[in-house]
Amino acid sequence: MASLLCGAREGSGVSRLSRGAGGSPDVAAAIRAVFAGDGGGHALDDPGLSDVTGAVRRLRYEGRDLVAKLRSRAAAHAEHALAAEAARRVGALTVDGFGRIEVCVPDLVPLDDCTTALVSPYLGIPLSASPDGLAGLPAEEIEDLLLAVLARGVEASGCIPRNMFRHRGRTVLIDWEDALLVPAGTDAPGALTVMKWDIAWSDLAGRDLGLRRRITAGSGDEPPLDGFESILAAWLPVGLAAREVRRRGIELTLASELPAAGPKSASAARLGHLAEDLLPPGLGVFHTVLTSRLRADQGEDAFTDLLHRLDALTKSTRANDGRGLERLRRPWILTLFSTTERPLAADLQPLEQLAARLKELRGVGGWNAACERADVAEEVTARMARTAQAVLGLEGLELILRGSCAQGVLGRGSDIDFELSSPDHPNGHRALEDLVIEALTCLGLAAEGSAARPTERDVVSADGMVSRDLHEWFELRRPSMDHHSPGWVSTVITAPSTTVISRPSDYEQRGRELTAKYLWFESRALLARLVFARSADAPPPVRLVPQLSLLHGLVPGDEAAEVEALVRRTFALREAADPAPPTTDLDAEVEQLAGRLDVLRRRLGLPGPRNL
Repeated sequence: MASLLCGAREGSGVSRLSRGAGGSPDVAAAIRAVFAGDGGGHALDDPGLSDVTGAVRRLRYEGRDLVAKLRSRAAAHAEHALAAEAARRVGALTVDGFGRIEVCVPDLVPLDDCTTALVSPYLGIPLSASPDGLAGLPAEEIEDLLLAVLARGVEASGCIPRNMFRHRGRTVLIDWEDALLVPAGTDAPGALTVMKWDIAWSDLAGRDLGLRRRITAGSGDEPPLDGFESILAAWLPVGLAAREVRRRGIELTLASELPAAGPKSASAARLGHLAEDLLPPGLGVFHTVLTSRLRADQGEDAFTDLLHRLDALTKSTRANDGRGLERLRRPWILTLFSTTERPLAADLQPLEQLAARLKELRGVGGWNAACERADVAEEVTARMARTAQAVLGLEGLELILRGSCAQGVLGRGSDIDFELSSPDHPNGHRALEDLVIEALTCLGLAAEGSAARPTERDVVSADGMVSRDLHEWFELRRPSMDHHSPGWVSTVITAPSTTVISRPSDYEQRGRELTAKYLWFESRALLARLVFARSADAPPPVRLVPQLSLLHGLVPGDEAAEVEALVRRTFALREAADPAPPTTDLDAEVEQLAGRLDVLRRRLGLPGPRNL
């Protein structure tokens, strides 16, 4: 089978592989069944086949042991073309220590209009997992291999042990999606390629081979910043040249993934590669930055300890499907953040316990559960944001909460609304906010940053550059403070006057929506206006429970009772409506509560939304 597919001319293996035999299903049907979880005797369970993305499966077809990788149609054809051209260029190359080098050219098997499988023979255990691998192979011979392939016109960043197999006396190379075709005779690869070689081959050796000092990277034009580097650039100072971003990215990745000291250390390179596949894009980059900083700041022992903890997670959670991914992603994130914040949070409740409590509260309705959910979510958000800021050197930003979490009542369907902003980032540091949102999402918490801020301009700075919606202004609060605490925003925006508070806001001018969600907003807006306009407390509270406790000192008893009743009832209606489709009963109660709010506002002399 290897001779059929590896190094085959384009198309030579496809017709033979796809031809049905004895009424058995064709290979496309077999592959579809295996990926659908209904292999019908074709699927082969292989715990050693590591692929957390779920895009690779091992199967048996007509007595042949195969590996199929799912790609988009365009990506599959591009990878196949690269592999075929690499096979042509490499030709009959032989290298000391490796023998004959052969390129595996996968077959293309269309599955539907959008998806194509790249199908290759199963070649056994890669060098990275082989007990002997290339034990004792001199660095000079590794260098000879890499430069020999490069000299043939193929810059193969994937020429690394996890993509290499000993097969029938040859060394077979797979996975050509990232290969670059360069002029024959090239002797200086790109800096990213050297980094990937250095990490992977050092990982096999269990020590830093220093290939970056043996193989000189080219000084010519580099390819554009890749996805990793683009994310990293958004966290770095504005205006850095692309070459400097790349240099810093390489430096961080080497520090994160070169082997740790000690013969029993878990593989930093394997865990880094797994993090890239396992985590959302921003958190994948953050894993690299965090582990490199931890290694530099807390030393090799702390770094090795973290690697062992992450490695233990991978062994206890088999992540070969979507649910497995979710089971591993959550503890991975908690391990990263809790390990890093440990020196700053010795007296605090562990993040793992807070996350467990949030999981228990998921789906639990009621006022008390919403209050507790808000408290726990606020602490988790604040601590994750603080850790991210410390790791990335962005401590100058302030975390400011808004919305129902800031008001201390986070319903089942509500998001955590926040911003990480400063005078230098008045519209929020979007890249850092996106990172925190990714981390919270891994814990089951929906969140929105500055991108979701209201756009109305009820209160505006003197220069017109900074503004806030009136209701957002009422909600602004920094973590751990109960009272109104807008942070830096209060240095550029003057608090709204009684006149501004006493007239309809821009949002209210747009008219009422007869929904449970809008009535929940209306009742909170009514309460906030009373507190901010009439309370002697300076600054006034933002959380709803302290605001409600002030009511009897602000309005007559019957009206105070009606305000509280409306706040609690609109909350309950919002909770009932959120996970369920609208019903006639809910619609009727929405109209009835809207009428009660109108009557109460008239009695109290307060503005509200236009009735359209």
